[in-house]
Order: sequence, then structure tokens, then C-alpha cells
Amino acid sequence: MISDNKVTYHEVDFLLPAQRFNIQFSYVSQKGLPFIREFVLRLVHVASMSKAQIATYFGLTHRETEEAISDLVQRGELTLSSDGRLTLTDKSNGYFSEVGEIPHLSTIQDSGGTLSFDLATFSCFSNQTFQDHWRGGLTLKVDDNNVSQSEKLVEKHFQYQFNQILDKGYLSHLQVQGGKEQPSIYTVNSVNKLRQIPLRLTTEFKMDNDGKAVEREDYEQLNSSECVHELMAVEIARLSRHNNTMSIFKAMVSINDDLTLKLFDSKTNQLNPLFIKDMQALEEYSDSGRTTFLGPVYSKNNWEKLQKALAPVLNQRIRDKTDYGGSPFVWVAPSDPYWSKSVRFISSLSDFLNRSATKDKRLYKPVLYVPVQDAVDARVARQWKHELGQFHACAKGLVEGLLDGNVEILHLEDELSAVIYHISQPETLPVTMPLGFITTNKDAIEIIGALITEYIKSTSGFDKPHDCGFLSSIVEKH
Repeated sequence: MISDNKVTYHEVDFLLPAQRFNIQFSYVSQKGLPFIREFVLRLVHVASMSKAQIATYFGLTHRETEEAISDLVQRGELTLSSDGRLTLTDKSNGYFSEVGEIPHLSTIQDSGGTLSFDLATFSCFSNQTFQDHWRGGLTLKVDDNNVSQSEKLVEKHFQYQFNQILDKGYLSHLQVQGGKEQPSIYTVNSVNKLRQIPLRLTTEFKMDNDGKAVEREDYEQLNSSECVHELMAVEIARLSRHNNTMSIFKAMVSINDDLTLKLFDSKTNQLNPLFIKDMQALEEYSDSGRTTFLGPVYSKNNWEKLQKALAPVLNQRIRDKTDYGGSPFVWVAPSDPYWSKSVRFISSLSDFLNRSATKDKRLYKPVLYVPVQDAVDARVARQWKHELGQFHACAKGLVEGLLDGNVEILHLEDELSAVIYHISQPETLPVTMPLGFITTNKDAIEIIGALITEYIKSTSGFDKPHDCGFLSSIVEKH
């Protein structure tokens, strides 16, 4: 996606640890007064008055006037001066901010609510903005003290952010009376931690027209993003890989892909985003059956491109009488720490599985291959099983090493292939850059299919097949 001379080359979700709290508190609100009480006080606020003047002004009988004034005197809101005129007390003077204003009485009320705060900046965020699972993202490490002292820290931040929390509508049950001043916090009575949750921060990594990384944008959910950018930098440094450009170029040669090679500057070996734009324009008006794209294949725009290329194939299969349950649609994952770290991956994987059949018949047999060291790598298989959640049943372990683990491939036999190179250039780009193409060209599909089939069916030694079987069986065996 290209805009303002910036190109998004990757989209990664970071999961910021957060907690939900039950907070009980007392607050001060401004309350209006009954009609007669309000207007007597407003009149006397303008100038001191005699009882007779008040009776005349409001058209009250002698008895009604005595009752109204007696009530206000007993409340400590009016006093009778030595010259027989009524004046406001210090207490009732405090009801007014200026002459002619409507008086408001401050009252203290108890209330409570369930609110969520992240554990890095302690920003309060909407209970609706989180998904209650830790899959499809990279978890950030926060200060242990913030976790252990969270209740005490949230008490402080809740008081400090009270007006901001009201403005965002997170305590909508607190009513602002008559459009006047907002309630203000009086005291926090209790803060109880309920559960740990993730705050998902979807992050676009962008480059300029020279292929250099540009500064990441701040997050509107957070009061301050600086601290979180630092936590991300720590995680990115931990996951940093060596430059794999030469290995990527070798992979392109292996699958006879000289077109993607042309997108790189021959002197610097860096991608030129403008070359992509030019190539996409050429593809649009040719019948090459090829679509080049930048970014993860499961991003919204790229997944739509894949579905557009796939639609004619599936529509034809729906019309056919044949059941295609034996036709494999293989998705081979790369050995890239950023791959699948997005909620978009979860939804695309769901789509990949759901489109495999209609209610009448099967259109293809979906298989996801994820990288493991070998058939006894139960630890990694268990991690993948957790990461894939309900979709793990279609996933198998594949000994990593296909094209050095730098290439992701989706391949529907004889019909369509998508190849995505996961390029690591840590000198210029903080995270890997997925760059790929979709093709319906029969010759290209045949080359890619032969490469995958040969690798999957091969072994890495005696009784060590590359295809390690379904994740569940790897986990159960060991």
C-alpha cells in the first residue's frame, strides 16, 4: 500500500500486557436545587433583600414566604442581617461561580466500574477493544514491578486520568447534571485486579521511496507511546536475524523467478518501492497471470488479491460434479519470527479452511505446514498448536529448511501458486519484509509444485522424513 511517499511493507500485532480491574470510588457531582430554593438564592445573590421584597417578587403569601425562608435559614444558606435583610451565607455563596449563574450543590456519591489499563503506560482503554487471547501477536515484556504493584499504580492513575476516562465514555453511568461541570474524583475506595488481558497494538512498518525505514506512528489508545516503542525495540532486537538477501536471490533462481529480482537495486541490493508500483501497473494490463505484492499474504489487501485469483478455479469446481477432496492446497510457512503475528493471519487461515468445501462437496484439501526441527520436536509443535488454536487440526510439522526457511508458499496443484520471500535486511529495516507474487501461469505452478513436493517427500536422514505429520501426533508421541 503506497501513500504520502510511504509504503507499508509489514503489519505486525504486538500484545501489550494489560489487566482489568474492579474500581470502587466516591465522586463529587454538582446537583441543581428545587425551583423556589434556587430562585430565592439567585435573587439574594444579586442583592440582599427583605422578606417583603421576596414575597412580592415571587407572588407568595406571607405563610409561603415564611416557610421558604425558614427552610433556607435552617439549611445554613440564608442569614438575617441586623437591618432585617436576607443575605447569603459562606456556604450558599459557594454554590455560585458568578453573578446570575444557576447555583449547584456539590454532593458526594459512591460508584464503581470495570476498567482496563495497560501495564506499561497505565492508559485506560475500552473494554471493547481487546480480544481475550494471546495468539497472533508478539507479547511485549513489561516491568515486573508494574505487574506486582498494578493495583496500587492503577489507583494513582485512575485518579489522575479521571476526567479523561469520563470524556472517553468509559464511566457512562455517571451523569453530568444539566450540562454543567463534570463530576470530580473524591476518593478511591478499592481497586481489585480481575484478570490479565492483552492490548493488541497493530503496527504498520513503513519505508520511504528509497527503501529506508520510516519512524513508526504513535498509538491513539495510549496516553504516551514512547515507552511502548522502546519495549518494541527490545523485542525487535531479540528477534533480529542476519541479512538473508543472497539466500533470497538464490531462492528466486531456484523457482525461475527473474521478475522479482528486477525489483532490487543492483548496487545496494535494496528493494525499490517504485519498481513495485511500475511492475503492478504492467501486470494489470497484461495476461501474464501474475500479481506482485508487498507485505504479508494474509494482510487484507493481499488476501483479497489471492481470493480474486482463486475465485474462477473454485467457481469451476463448484459447478463440476467431481469431489476435489483429494486435491491438496498446501500452505508452507517460513522460518520467520514475524510470520503469523497478526490477527489478520487468524482470519485468513479461517478463510483458507472454510473455503475448502461447500455443504455439498469438497473443493480442495487444506494443509498448513509449519516449521519444526524434526518429528520429535514436541516443544515447538506444542507452541504451534497453541498459536493456531482451533485451527491446529489441519497443521502438520515440516522440517525447516525449504529454500533456507526464507520462503512461504501457497500451492493449489495445477491451478495457482503464491510465493512470498521473507527478506531480512536489519541494517535498513527493523523487521522482515514479505515480498511476493501470485501466479496462475501453468509453467510457473509446475516448477513451484515440483519443488514443494520433492522437499515434503524427502528425508533428512534414515527414518527422518521432512513431513513430520500432524501437530497433535508430534505432541502426543513425546
